[in-house]
Amino acid sequence: MISFVKKYLPFLGVILFVIILLKFDIGAIIKNLADVRLFYFAAASFLLLPILATKALCWNYIKRVQGIKYSLKDSFLMYSSGIFLGLLTPGRLGEAAKVFYLKKDGHSIGKSMVGIFLDRFSDIIFLFAFVCFGSIFYLSIIKKEILIMLLGLLIIFLLLIASLKTGLARLALKKLFTIFIPERYKKSWNINFHDFISDLKRYGTKNYLVISLITILSWSFYYLEMSLLAKGMGLEVPFLYFTISVTIAGIITFIPISFYGIGTRDAALIILFAPFAIPAAGVIAFSGLILLITFFTALIGFVCWLLKPLKF
Repeated sequence: MISFVKKYLPFLGVILFVIILLKFDIGAIIKNLADVRLFYFAAASFLLLPILATKALCWNYIKRVQGIKYSLKDSFLMYSSGIFLGLLTPGRLGEAAKVFYLKKDGHSIGKSMVGIFLDRFSDIIFLFAFVCFGSIFYLSIIKKEILIMLLGLLIIFLLLIASLKTGLARLALKKLFTIFIPERYKKSWNINFHDFISDLKRYGTKNYLVISLITILSWSFYYLEMSLLAKGMGLEVPFLYFTISVTIAGIITFIPISFYGIGTRDAALIILFAPFAIPAAGVIAFSGLILLITFFTALIGFVCWLLKPLKF
């Protein structure tokens, strides 16, 4: 029963997307897409490179603190290849690919997982913190229940960081990361968990500050990219509220009930942009452009995969 639910749960987003299309004028959606100003779309697409470069830089820095030294070019190729595999393959192979790249060069699974953990963790902390504190300026629009929920999740994550040295935190991390490890490698992961915890203790306040600054830079490029897409669509939303909205929509797409956020992202943005009287057809078209940018990212990752392939 559980495997059946996992298999078909993502189709809920597709069903939601079909309902949205039936409810709104498909012709108006197509017209909005056709009217996109190409200059802004091209500029937004170009920003994929600095976004990927800064994410690779962050991962590269995390590895260097561990004593794992790669050139920024190799880190870019490996990181982008992981995104390609994550988008187009089942079983979270994208995250696993980065582990296998390092494992191929003689690093243990536990040691290799540190980079994935800190990279993803820094993203999560930033996103929740940004939404929580940014939403203070829009309490009259964003429901307080949403803010309280996000703030609660942020506190949980911060407490987890503060308690890394406790046995309870180690147990939680061990359970958490079995999610990212393919079944055939879970036994090896249990053996190498000590390496993960040991290397995690290498990082101090200075290291976390550097990781945070690079993460903020990367997300700044992303928000600029999204604002250029919105500009090309003619969407008029205050910048801070706009960035909060695309962040919330992005967080919602993490819920495994859709493919690439299809349906869930559309519904979230329609609701969030409603206070500014943005036509639903324009919002759906904007969401479609985000999906297209996602596939452009996969294309860059595919090229990187060809340049630095990996045998599993």
